[in-house]
Amino acid sequence: MNTEKIVLSTAYLPNIEYFAFIAKSEVFFMEGWESFQKQTYRNRTYIQTATGVQGLILPTCRLSRQTTIRDVRIDYKDHWQAKHWRAIETAYSGTPYYLYYKDYLVPFFEKKYEFLFDYNLDLTQALLKLLKIKKVPVITETFEKSYSEMLDLRWAISPKREPMLPSVPYPQVFSDRQPFTDNLSVIDLLFNVGPEAGEILNRRWV
Repeated sequence: MNTEKIVLSTAYLPNIEYFAFIAKSEVFFMEGWESFQKQTYRNRTYIQTATGVQGLILPTCRLSRQTTIRDVRIDYKDHWQAKHWRAIETAYSGTPYYLYYKDYLVPFFEKKYEFLFDYNLDLTQALLKLLKIKKVPVITETFEKSYSEMLDLRWAISPKREPMLPSVPYPQVFSDRQPFTDNLSVIDLLFNVGPEAGEILNRRWV
C-alpha cells in the first residue's frame, strides 16, 4: 500500500486508523471541496464507555446537497459541546493520562467555531501535536473524483467499513467489563496509553 501521499476527508476527533495513515505518509492532503457526506466520520466519532461504545455526533445546520464541506456550519442549539465533553469526562476521567491531556482538549468544547471544517482542522492539528506527529495537512485546491498519484482514503475510512489496518490491542479503561474495541477516536488511545500512542500507531503497519 503506497502511503507516500494520501488524501483524507475532514473528521471530528478522528479515529486511530486515520492517524496511523497520517503517521505513515510523507504528505497528507485534506479534502476541502467535496459536498458534505452524512453518516460519516466528518461530524461523528466513537468513544468507549462503561456500558459500551458511544457515538458522538456534532450537529450541523440544515444543508443542501450542493453544500461544500468548507461551508458547513455548526449548529449550537442543542449545546452539544457541553454534552460531548461530559460524555468524554465520564468515560475517561479514570484513565492514566486523562489529567495530562484534558487541558489541551477542553478549549475545543468551549470556543464556538462557525464552520465544521475549521473546527475539525484545528482539533486535528492539536491531536497531531499530542501524538508527536510532525505533519501539516495540505488542503486540496479543487474537488477531484479520484486520484491516481495519491492513496484516496476519503471514503475508505468510514463507519460503514471495516478498518483496513490490523488491530493492535492496548489497555482500555473498561477492560474489566468491556471487550477490547478497536479504532475508536484517537483520544481513547491517548487517554489510555499516553506517550506510547505513537508506537501503537506504527505497529498497525507491522
